[in-house]
Parts: sequence; structure tokens; C-alpha cells
Amino acid sequence: MKHVRLIRHGQSAANAGEASLDHASIPLTPKGVEQASLVAGSFAQAPNLIVASPFSRAQATAMRAVAAFPSVPFEIWPIHEFTYLEPARCINTTVTQRRDWVEGYWAKSDPAFADGEGAESFLDFISRAQSFLNRLAEHPAQDIAVFSHGQLINAVAWLIERNPQEIDGCAMADWRKYEIANHVPNCGGCLLSKNPDEAAWKVNRPSHLTADAASALSARDVCQVLREVIFGRCAMTKVGQASWDEIYAGHFLVDVDGWRLSIYNDCDRLNYCEECFSTDGRRWSFDSGDRFGTDPIALLSTWEHRTLERMLKEL
Repeated sequence: MKHVRLIRHGQSAANAGEASLDHASIPLTPKGVEQASLVAGSFAQAPNLIVASPFSRAQATAMRAVAAFPSVPFEIWPIHEFTYLEPARCINTTVTQRRDWVEGYWAKSDPAFADGEGAESFLDFISRAQSFLNRLAEHPAQDIAVFSHGQLINAVAWLIERNPQEIDGCAMADWRKYEIANHVPNCGGCLLSKNPDEAAWKVNRPSHLTADAASALSARDVCQVLREVIFGRCAMTKVGQASWDEIYAGHFLVDVDGWRLSIYNDCDRLNYCEECFSTDGRRWSFDSGDRFGTDPIALLSTWEHRTLERMLKEL
């Protein structure tokens, strides 16, 4: 199973209301730097690949994860933000000052229209998002972290969920509504997954995937996810090649509908849950202070414990 975590950059100067010289060089604010650090600390394990947009705010966000995982390959892909207004006329303007231009562009509802030199048409933007999905599918890495931009993330999710057959004015208007309804907060994003035997991607679009919420998960929340697996309401898959028996004594990583859990295998016995990340970016860990009888595994009944142990061995 291929897993891709799409992450929007941390808060930028433009997000904070400041004027910007150009779209590519907008820096992070101090809050954005803090958000990037929270995201870097939210990974349950090192990804196989880290990818970033060529724009500086996405790269600055990604570099925190690169520093945390120095042995992981880092690549720049053309997944920059949708620049649909002519860059030259946007110099030293704020988001508020560009509002009328933005509304005028979307009112045209013309996917082939380009606003001027250096501007991208909606057709080209969606083509770039589709090329990105194709490249992800072809890449050998199975666990990829991608640092990009809100509109690019929504373009990818829209392509998966809507599967448009034609990019015309109606599709463009539909994407605009989708983008507004599914605003991606700074350091928020979504999770993509793809079974190697299936052509289609699946997207998990949590409504509050933010770095600021990364510590609000409880042991009971994690236990409930495990119970969903035990009673057959959710599917559990292993992350990585090694089986439970091959791990024998160590951490065994599993995925439950986008939730990532690290479960400790103590000489072939189910012991405790070391760490969990939910689909909305929240984290629970064994060392978070929520222990001594409130480990998610300890909250299971004897039958549930045995059933989960058997299911782990069968993965």
C-alpha cells in the first residue's frame, strides 16, 4: 500500500496579511516556522521520500522534516501554487488588495484563459496536478511526505474525488466551490493511499488537519480505533514488509484507515501501543503522560486483546 501525506506550508508573510514581491519567494512567519517544527515532529516513522514545491515557503517547511530525517531522499517537484494572476501586477500587493482581481478571474470561468506573462491557466494547473498524481503512482517509494500548497492539494483531492471527464467551465466552477469548501489550513493537508492492485487513489480529507492539534489525541480514542478493527468495522494493514513474527521484539507499524499506530511486539506477544497519529494530525504517545493503566492496549478486554494479537500475527 502506497501512502502519501500532502502538507501545506506553514504560515507565510502573505497569509499574515503582508505585501509580497512575488509568489515564489514569500517567507514563513515565526508562527509558520513553529508549525513546520510541529509537523516534523508528528511523523510516526521516517518517510521513504520527502518532496517539496520549488517555492521558498514550502521548502522552508519541508526542511524541518529533512533535518529530522537526514538520510531520507529530498526532491523538488513542480507542485508549486496555482499562479493565475499575472505576477508583475501583483508585486508589493496584499491578499486584500488582489481580491477584486481574484474575483474577476474566477468570474470568467474560462479554463484556457491566462492572465498574462507568467500566469498559469486552469487547464495547465489541473494538468500539473494530474502529472503529480501519475508521478506519485510510478515512484517506487511507498511512504512519501509532500510539502506543497493549499490549491495544489485541493486540485489533487478534487481529481480523485470528482474524477472529472472534461475540464470545462463547469468543472472549473465546481473546483472553485470545492476549494472554498475545503480550505486547507497552514500545515494542514490530506492523506492519499493507493493499493498496488488498484488504479484509483483514495483520499482522506479530515476537516481539521492542523499542526496546532497534534497533541490532543487520547488513549481512549486510540483504543476505539483498535476496537473498530477487532469487530471488523475497519481494515488494518501493516506498514512495511516485515511480518509480526519477523519483528519478534520491536515496534510493529500498522495503518487503520489512515491512522498510523506503532504497537510493541514483546517476543511475539502484544504488549502496548507506543504511538498513534490520527488522520486529523493528532498524536498520542506512550510517553505523553497518559500511561499507567490508560495505554490503549490496556483498555481492551481479555478477548479483545487476544483477538487483536491474532489479527496482527495474520498480517
